[in-house]
Amino acid sequence: MARILLTGASSFTGLWIAEALAAAGHDVVAPLTRQADGYPGLRGERVARLSASAARVFEAPLDSDRFRDLARTGGFDLFAHHGADIPGYRSPDYDVAAGVARNLAGAGPAVRAAADGGCRVLISTATVFEPGEGGEGPDAPAVSPYGLSKGLTGQALAGFAEEAGLSFGRFVIANPFGVLEEGRLGWSLFQAWFRGEPGRVLTPAYVRDNQPVPHLADAYVRLAGRLLESDRPVKLDARPSGLVGTQGDFAKRLAAEAGPRLGLACDLVLNNQVDFPESRVRVNDEPCLPSGWRGEAFFDAYTDYYARLEREGRLGGPA
Repeated sequence: MARILLTGASSFTGLWIAEALAAAGHDVVAPLTRQADGYPGLRGERVARLSASAARVFEAPLDSDRFRDLARTGGFDLFAHHGADIPGYRSPDYDVAAGVARNLAGAGPAVRAAADGGCRVLISTATVFEPGEGGEGPDAPAVSPYGLSKGLTGQALAGFAEEAGLSFGRFVIANPFGVLEEGRLGWSLFQAWFRGEPGRVLTPAYVRDNQPVPHLADAYVRLAGRLLESDRPVKLDARPSGLVGTQGDFAKRLAAEAGPRLGLACDLVLNNQVDFPESRVRVNDEPCLPSGWRGEAFFDAYTDYYARLEREGRLGGPA
């Protein structure tokens, strides 16, 4: 199996990707930007859990000698670049140029260092909100300034991979959800339900692709395997798809799953959506759920997660 250098492993999806890669037999090394005690809250919980599936290297940001030395000498087969610096990514005033600059700081030298050490593959994480994504055709615009910045970042990384003679993969993420998430639609709904209030969905008419995170991570492992199997540089994309439908229907699914498990009403109020500043439909097209998936074990764990946060008084922050 492969030796994999994975950035962004302290994030919600990054942790699940690390665990899936390790479960598939890969040797995962996770450079982290901060010192060991620099991860509070849920991110700290993810970093602690990460130790079971990856070798953690602290204080190794992408644009550092420590990272480049690790990439060059670590004997890696695959550089899984999942990390991104995206403060305020939901804002319509997100600074595209600054976002691209942050995400590419040190990226070129990091890719070259990995290639010098024998690495053969680079995977870049993309988003369904980028230009040309979301099932709207290659000329689809970016949904947001953040989506544009991610698209430009991905183009640069593809160029770095080509210059270094590496295979290049794009892993396109839509709306992942699951245990150890924070600040997502599920977060706001469970907050309301535990207060005894109906959950409110402001944009119920948007059609989105909500991906149970364990199956999203398994799709990442499959992409990595396809790239590692090639004996010559190739370019491959993966667009894993989960539960496709309106956000209103997704909220109803969560309510139906959570109510009986928690013994709560889990009522909903769906806004009468008339404004559509984003694309009405933004989804992936490669199903990642097993045929007939009902998700009993997944929703057991998901509702248990929120019940634990409520017991511990940790479900207070903004969604």
